[in-house]
Amino acid sequence: MSSNDGYVTDVAYPPHFHREIQPVWLTSLVTFLGSAAPDISRPYSYCELGCGMGINLLIAAMTNPQGQFVGVDINEKALNIARSAADSMDIKNIHFVQADFTHFAQHNHLFFDFIATHGAWSWIAPSQQQGILQLVAKSLKPKGVFYLHYMCHPGATQMVPVQKLLNDLARQLPGASEQKLQAALDFVCELDAAGTFVDQPNLSEKIRSLKHKPASYLAHDFLTDHWTPQHSTDVHQRVAQAGVSYLGSASAFDNLDGLSVPGAVQPHLARLTSPALRETVKDLARNQHQRSDLFQRAPVRLNSQDLLRQIDALRFQLLPEAPRSGALSFQTPIGEIQGPGEIFSPLLEKLTERPATFAELRQLPAFTQALATLSQALQMLMWQGYIHPQRPDDLNCGEQVNKLKAWIKRNQLKLKVVEDCGTAIHHPTGNA
Repeated sequence: MSSNDGYVTDVAYPPHFHREIQPVWLTSLVTFLGSAAPDISRPYSYCELGCGMGINLLIAAMTNPQGQFVGVDINEKALNIARSAADSMDIKNIHFVQADFTHFAQHNHLFFDFIATHGAWSWIAPSQQQGILQLVAKSLKPKGVFYLHYMCHPGATQMVPVQKLLNDLARQLPGASEQKLQAALDFVCELDAAGTFVDQPNLSEKIRSLKHKPASYLAHDFLTDHWTPQHSTDVHQRVAQAGVSYLGSASAFDNLDGLSVPGAVQPHLARLTSPALRETVKDLARNQHQRSDLFQRAPVRLNSQDLLRQIDALRFQLLPEAPRSGALSFQTPIGEIQGPGEIFSPLLEKLTERPATFAELRQLPAFTQALATLSQALQMLMWQGYIHPQRPDDLNCGEQVNKLKAWIKRNQLKLKVVEDCGTAIHHPTGNA
């Protein structure tokens, strides 16, 4: 097993696509959160730290021709795969850099409208975390968005001793990281079967679920010396030193306090004036185990008139797996939430006909006097994967997208490209 600053490097991180870090999703969420987002109808720049094989950036670059994309990773094997893919598709607006975050921050001379890092912060050394913040402080433009994903308390707390055991066991075992992880996990599962976690049924269930995940993914997840869930208040305090302000979550559901926090808790939440304390209570109420936080440099908060104008311009597209009408049931972290047919049917039926802007949707009788309800319903549909905002430009990228679809098919990735939305969706059969 080889590592860099305590992080596994002898196995490439398997490809994972995250819609939440794509430019169209990010700008739409920033707008819903009441802030002026970077203008992606014009040329913009985007950097992903910890890009791995580059799947997020490859899709972003091929479906968002206005963007210039930079991916940074320490893992040479992963970057070789990313570069080979970019070369095979002749992608012109993407560049990959092999470096750790501290080195890249010190030597980078570019400025970015977006800096995103998913699946890195809670797994890397504090010095590398500081490298991320140094880059944000030095290279994020005004109104630029910083996306930060990390493990948090209390949801991830229970796994701390299990990760410690897996990592310590792996140190004493022969082989590469994947083999070490598999052998260590087998031993922990034997402990589970022997009743070690009998008084922690949730933990037992989590351990058993690990057996169904790829060993390469688990090696990156658990065989690090810096596996550290954190309190959101501590993260926000540290990130603020980079000169950015917290806006909200890249998860649309987590921004809807009226739905994502149990009803009985909401009056207590309303009594708190401290934003940091509010986030702590929300984490507790949801048993949050991961956060996807959005920060912005020099945010421009929109007044009600400007906000409505910005939201009115958002155009939404129905995605293939969405129902066409009727009431909906949302399975959420706090339980099942029923979506009434009188709210969701008009939206689904309208979007079945064609994509529509917020301005058009608020003309529907159900929403002429209920803009907040419309906003909430659309964000729930986004979170559920039933709709997605479209790109604000009218550029045709069909030729690039066809190359991307062919590449996805060749590599048997279970993704379907949604060209007009500048993204992809997970699809059980792929079908590019």
